[in-house]
Amino acid sequence: MMGNIMNGIVWSRKNMLTSTNYILTALAIADGISLFMYFLYAVYFFIATEPREGYFHSEAGMYLVLIAFHQFLAFHTLANWLTISLAIFRYMKVCRPNIAKKYCNIQRAKLTILITAIITAFAAIPFYFFYEVYDLSSENNPMYAGFWLRKTNFAENHKDYQLTLLWLYGVIFKVLPSMGMIVLSVLMILKLREAKRRHDDLQSGTSKMTSGYTRTTVMLLIIVLIYVITELPIGITSFFSGLEATESHFFYFLLYSYVGDLIDLLACANGTINFFVYYTISRQFRTTFRKVFFSRFFRKYATAGQSEIVHSDTTDHNELSSTVTHKISLKSVLRKKLSAKPTRSNISDASAVS
Repeated sequence: MMGNIMNGIVWSRKNMLTSTNYILTALAIADGISLFMYFLYAVYFFIATEPREGYFHSEAGMYLVLIAFHQFLAFHTLANWLTISLAIFRYMKVCRPNIAKKYCNIQRAKLTILITAIITAFAAIPFYFFYEVYDLSSENNPMYAGFWLRKTNFAENHKDYQLTLLWLYGVIFKVLPSMGMIVLSVLMILKLREAKRRHDDLQSGTSKMTSGYTRTTVMLLIIVLIYVITELPIGITSFFSGLEATESHFFYFLLYSYVGDLIDLLACANGTINFFVYYTISRQFRTTFRKVFFSRFFRKYATAGQSEIVHSDTTDHNELSSTVTHKISLKSVLRKKLSAKPTRSNISDASAVS
């Protein structure tokens, strides 16, 4: 979560405002919220309580789990589609630069973020009707007390609804975006190789500019690759569950099983690794990050160092002045004593007069 907060702060700085960085800022916010929702779920199920029906759970606790689960899905899906938007924007800039100048601007980036958020919000609505919180004591089972989760009557009575969710989650949210980003990534890699051959004989200044442009593209390709590695297995699992055309407990595994924990960890890794990718590859990100988070420390340290130097110089000057003054005083005293002391010539003169 802290990594995504720092990502959002850095990418939103005035000197970093580009269409790509606007999407990266929105991506950091979406990833941060999804990780926070997973944090709530994990703290409740694995620290405060246990993820099993036999453990006593309060009604508020179960609603916390249910809300966190749905919001995690919603914001994680938003982050996925923002990653896709990012890949499309970068593809346009690399492979269709003339079109990108017209369409891939900051205003279009803001509009893309807004449309993506609205579509994701509507696409997540069907998932809210899948689970409900129920009272275990209402089942006339003396072995258990408290509250737990179960499928709603609507989900139990409509098998097509369950299959629709599996296809929506697995294919529309996971598999198709992964396939699309793989295609875009291959096209960008081919374009970069072509650009590298074309710019081999250019001057050093242009080569540096091209190198920075290439680093940005490589950074975004790594982000896309991380997305595919972490999201495609989830989509394939859900896809084959839908192919069985039977009642599926896929979302049960998402909620409270070791399989679900592994899937969640993959999703969290997707939202966490980005900071290290940015910091490692993007020189502009590193420079801005240091200015934002360490400039005050260095300024304070430098000011403290200067104060110590000034104090030391003043002390040395005072000590030197006092030493010189002390020496001058000693010389004055010695002169006075010497002038007051009678000499032999003075004694002889005095005797002659007498």
